[in-house]
Amino acid sequence: MNESNNEEDTKTASENSKELEKETEGTLKAKLKGKLRGSKQSLGKFATKVKEKVGDSKEKAKIAMEQRKEKKEIERAEKEDREKIERKVKELAEWEAKKKAEREAKKEAKEKAERETKEKAEREAKKKAERDAREKAEREAKEKVEREAKEKAEREAKEKAEREAKEKVEREAREKAEREAREKEARDVAEKMAKFRAEKEAEIQLKKSRKIICPMCGAMNDSTRTKCNLCHSSLI
Repeated sequence: MNESNNEEDTKTASENSKELEKETEGTLKAKLKGKLRGSKQSLGKFATKVKEKVGDSKEKAKIAMEQRKEKKEIERAEKEDREKIERKVKELAEWEAKKKAEREAKKEAKEKAERETKEKAEREAKKKAERDAREKAEREAKEKVEREAKEKAEREAKEKAEREAKEKVEREAREKAEREAREKEARDVAEKMAKFRAEKEAEIQLKKSRKIICPMCGAMNDSTRTKCNLCHSSLI
């Protein structure tokens, strides 16, 4: 654009020079003034265009500077956003790690409590089983002693009765004949008593050999008992 303007101005100046040569000296000055005025106007236009071009360059430079400034601001904002996001991600990761640690701690505490409760229950169950076994052994030993004492007493009583009966029979055998009937009756009575006792003893032994399980506590009892030997509940 500047080159075409320069060519146009040069062409105008050449034409003006030719016309000036043809004019008379009188009119030359007047025309010269007009031409000079036109040349000044042309030069003014050219200067204006140059100024406009310089102004355009300054405007472009200003725009470029503003664009660089805006770019820096955008980059700074993006950097701040990235840092903010990274900070949020880090905080979230730390929060999740903390929650995970808390969950694991709670889980470990729960497992520990359950394990301790289980171990305590097992210890108590073991102690109870040992105590029950000991009490059962003591009870059975006591029952055995009582049974043997009872059997011994019954045996001794029987032996004594038999001995006394025998002695009585021997004594009565030596007595007078009129007492033979009475002695015979006494022997019959003694035999019946012995049979009765033997039957009762057999019945007692049979009952003892049978066991009744207590419906309340599950303890074993002789069939001769009406109440549990352990919890005293009714067995009937």
